[in-house]
Amino acid sequence: MAIKHVGFIGLGAMGLPMAKNLIKNNFVLHVSAHRNRNPIEEVKSLGAIEHSSLSDVAKNSDVLISILPTDKEIESVLLKDGILNNLKKDSILLEMTSGSPGMMKKVEEEYRKRGIQVLDAPVSGGTAGAESGTLTVMAGGKKDVLEQVWPVVDAMAKQIYLVGANGAGKAIKAINQMLAGIHMVATAEAFSLADELEIDKDMMKRVIENSSGASWMFSNKIDTLISQDFTPGFKLSLMKKDVKIAVDEGKELELPIARKALELYEESINDLGELDFSAISKKLVKG
Repeated sequence: MAIKHVGFIGLGAMGLPMAKNLIKNNFVLHVSAHRNRNPIEEVKSLGAIEHSSLSDVAKNSDVLISILPTDKEIESVLLKDGILNNLKKDSILLEMTSGSPGMMKKVEEEYRKRGIQVLDAPVSGGTAGAESGTLTVMAGGKKDVLEQVWPVVDAMAKQIYLVGANGAGKAIKAINQMLAGIHMVATAEAFSLADELEIDKDMMKRVIENSSGASWMFSNKIDTLISQDFTPGFKLSLMKKDVKIAVDEGKELELPIARKALELYEESINDLGELDFSAISKKLVKG
């Protein structure tokens, strides 16, 4: 199947730059407004086609991409007749939300009944990776389905892994997010200790980045802690949601560090939930 027309649901902080990269790679993008018209106008100015409903987006899509906030939105959007009954049987759903494996399997089952193929494909790399088209995709599903949508995924990502059956993508994403949430707390604690010991933060950054205590989160978030600019890239409320998915999936395990990190995110949600998740540091740094 030659893929030309791509429907896109979820033009948020991640989705908008991903959609722009699809247009840049000569796909015809189909969208419909939800609440915020700004991203719709932005992609329309680049050539996207706006429809009056998601049903019409589905009708016009060879591949339908969804990247939504939570399982709740996956269920309320993807499991309703408007999309289910309007996707063509030779089309493919590319589901990129950081949701639960259980919800992904539920979606796959409903679409399979209608002869529609599904690829579970959450991403990692943050808004910077979304903008540069260098995301990591953790794909769960059939190899031949991934091969069919490879040009679409390749327009948004640098690393693409087939990690198992549908649901496996969401599972590995949950593990990744559990680690990211924990590493952010650890980075915040390191920053707090440096503050207590009156260590120059720029010097600490230079040394740690070249030492065994380095991590992706330390390297990419320490400047945020230094500047105290918590403009959201990935909201704390979403990190809480993702760490909770991991803890819930591992309910038979102790996971003491993950559970403590989740507790900290949950305690911070009311005051810091709409800020970048690095704002968890405000709970750990004195003053």
